[in-house]
Amino acid sequence: MLFIYLLMGVVGVLAMIFAVQNPDPVAVRFLQWRIADLPLSLVILFSAIVGVICAAVSGFAQQVRLRLKIRQLERRIAQLSDAPDKSSSAAPGPDTTRG
Repeated sequence: MLFIYLLMGVVGVLAMIFAVQNPDPVAVRFLQWRIADLPLSLVILFSAIVGVICAAVSGFAQQVRLRLKIRQLERRIAQLSDAPDKSSSAAPGPDTTRG
């Protein structure tokens, strides 16, 4: 886990250096919208934040699916452990007549 935090810190520092070295104004167009003269560093920062949010939402959705699956499997385990074991009552016992 420490490695992940360290990696995130390094990537963050590199992104900040990149943003500081690119202060030129740019025009951003998306569908019908047009925003002129935004600093490139702000566009980069906004894009990074949107990427982090998308990744977090995706991870959260996967975590919810896995928790639901775990709950379903735990219920199934409880059902199987509460049911009488039919195979052991039908199986013959060990042969004790041999000597």
